[in-house]
Amino acid sequence: MADAAEGRLSPLKPEDWDPLLADVLADLKSPLSIHNVVARNPVLMANYVDFRNHIVKSSSLTGRQRELIILRVAHQTACAYEWDHHVVRGRDAGLQDDEIARVRLGPDAEGWALEESMLLRTVDDMLTQTEIARPTWVAMCQSFDDNQLLDTIFTIGTYMIMSTILKTARVPHEDGFKVENPV
Repeated sequence: MADAAEGRLSPLKPEDWDPLLADVLADLKSPLSIHNVVARNPVLMANYVDFRNHIVKSSSLTGRQRELIILRVAHQTACAYEWDHHVVRGRDAGLQDDEIARVRLGPDAEGWALEESMLLRTVDDMLTQTEIARPTWVAMCQSFDDNQLLDTIFTIGTYMIMSTILKTARVPHEDGFKVENPV
């Protein structure tokens, strides 16, 4: 149940997850606080994990592209939890610290490859207009195939939802998990 006094949804301990989520828990191995919050709704969690796995494991986007998108969403939504986690994941995907810092400056910052700039602009379009502006879409269609276009939209949308959940439910960072230069 939500802790109304604190205005949050407390994460469950993995041992308190519904037994129907045993396979999900095994897949995640060490669930994060956000997973422990979503697990409060077992049916949602059971369905969400397959979608999440597509985004993070089998998307047609490269890990670098995915992490650029997620970092831009985290920055634009001021979601420190996502920023901190995806700084680490971005580094693992090959992003350098100067590139991670440049995500904050957006698609017009010096140094982005054309496709990377388009991905960042797509995030900005979706967050400000709830659609991809026609010039951005036309440019994206020239560089990305249908799978990549859809994976881009769904990645942005997923992390918009995650940022909303994280901030609304005040999901706590895992113990000791913070990066320098927060969002």
